[in-house]
Amino acid sequence: MIKYLNEFNEIYDKTYDIVVKYVVCKCNNIDDVNDIIQDIYIALYKQLLKNNNIENINQYVIGIAKNKINKYYGLSYKIKNLFTKAEINNLKNNINIEKNIVDKDNLEEIWKYLKNKDIIIFKIFYLYYIESLTIKEISKHLNINESNVKNYLYRTLKELKNTYKGE
Repeated sequence: MIKYLNEFNEIYDKTYDIVVKYVVCKCNNIDDVNDIIQDIYIALYKQLLKNNNIENINQYVIGIAKNKINKYYGLSYKIKNLFTKAEINNLKNNINIEKNIVDKDNLEEIWKYLKNKDIIIFKIFYLYYIESLTIKEISKHLNINESNVKNYLYRTLKELKNTYKGE
């Protein structure tokens, strides 16, 4: 059992970043990302217990991700209107949107505002500020051109500045 746990931890460390990026790009609701990722790694661990001879691990984990996303949205998709307190605290600790327009008091408001925008805008902000991807990388992951990514990002930042700068 410990052998599998060590192997699982190694695989988790090697694949987590690509899995998060993949799930964020493919999910319909950003709130579902953590649940889907958890399901992916539970399935992977169960598979390791059955058969630990997995050849191309990145491809295998992405295959699990595809299946879990399809299953998740096919069976249990539900839209949540608000972040949980834990998610808000996580965002407060991990994100740095232009310091001159954001303070701790209105960060929750900003993320609620972003959640009400088109899902593509929220994905761009998540990938840019949480995952630290470049505009070029975001463009590739979301399959949209770089100028659209820039337009979404900068237009929304301008809206945020106008809305929250005075508060």
